[in-house]
Amino acid sequence: MLDSKKMETPLPIETDYPEETFRPDLAPEYRVGCANAYFKANFLARRLFRERVDIAFALMPSGSCDRALDAGTGAGFLLPGLAARCRKVDGVDLSPVLRYTKGMLDKRGLDNVKLVEADLLHLPYDGPIFDLAVCLSVIEHIPEPEAALKELARVLHDDAVLILGYPLENAFFISLEWMIRIESRLRLRIQGKPLPRGKAFRPHVTDCRGLEKTVEKVFTLEVRRDIRIVGLPVYRILKLRKTTTKGLTRVASDVRNKCFDNRPNTISRTAITCSAIETRARSQPKR
Repeated sequence: MLDSKKMETPLPIETDYPEETFRPDLAPEYRVGCANAYFKANFLARRLFRERVDIAFALMPSGSCDRALDAGTGAGFLLPGLAARCRKVDGVDLSPVLRYTKGMLDKRGLDNVKLVEADLLHLPYDGPIFDLAVCLSVIEHIPEPEAALKELARVLHDDAVLILGYPLENAFFISLEWMIRIESRLRLRIQGKPLPRGKAFRPHVTDCRGLEKTVEKVFTLEVRRDIRIVGLPVYRILKLRKTTTKGLTRVASDVRNKCFDNRPNTISRTAITCSAIETRARSQPKR
């Protein structure tokens, strides 16, 4: 297995998908996770979608990966990159857009990817089988995010990594989303193309502003990256780890060793982090 940091990440191209995929009047259930955002949307939307993919792959662990999960795969934009890094990949989604995803995989000849129609709250796996999971722009559609996170943790091996991404639904993001939607509809009218029909298949139902507190009940947060537009954060990606009691103690020890690095301004904040990690480690049930 090649070192993922040295690999160029393969991604789908527009012609990997049938032209039907990009029709603006697709039924709402086919627009979920659709490839349109990567190829046909305006510059800002394309930039946001592509940048979150680049960050997600940059945060993934280097080295070998036996099996990965793309939770909420949609049109499967991440799948070719995951297939190049991992021996097996499962792409899970409830949307019928998976028919387009399958066509893309067949066209690229990816035979180590399996598509599964399933609910993230009830994944069809008996126990921990994945070394890596990715979940981008999905958690905000789930009314019970903590339940979904626990279900993802259930199917991950100890010390496995979850890359979680979600929009920061602040006033700037909401305004930006509204402007992008208006611009898209105006562009379609000018071009004489049909407008999108129907309501969103799965609208945003989770307030992601406080999601991080929920996340830290289930996973250990390692890295936080924000995507910014004109200097303002609009999207957040977290690198999370499923950490055992032993692993938590080790992390606390590693961090504590950095607490006393002769930088007085950082000691108190880091020491608090050390203490919090150690408290969590002690509170974990014995296995």
